[in-house]
Amino acid sequence: MNKVAIVVVSIILAVVAGLASYTYTAAAHSVSKEVTLEAYIIPAIDFTVDPGSTYFETDEPQAVTITNTGAWDLSVACRVTGPYADELKLDGEPWGLFNATIKRDDCQEIDVALTAPESYSGVSASGTIIFWATEAR
Repeated sequence: MNKVAIVVVSIILAVVAGLASYTYTAAAHSVSKEVTLEAYIIPAIDFTVDPGSTYFETDEPQAVTITNTGAWDLSVACRVTGPYADELKLDGEPWGLFNATIKRDDCQEIDVALTAPESYSGVSASGTIIFWATEAR
């Protein structure tokens, strides 16, 4: 008999006689799967103003559009800064009286007019209109 056969016979006889034991180990593998969750959440208060700047060459009003891109209806007001803020009119009224209610997914076009006083002797001036919004009630 060859040596390999003798070893196999010896192991089998040892297992039968209880002198050796055979252990089988099963390996368990963990498997995981991943699901990516994404959501687009519309901000409650959000709006755009277009154009972002306006240059007045004449006394003609310039159109500015405020678009409600948020989830709530908005109440929009403003504040104006600059050397001739008192001369600025929104939709024909002094800027301090401006208040617009803009529904969700809607917009409002506003005529912005600036009349330079006759006493103005400069070549240019700049100012800012700051719009803000709260939830319309």
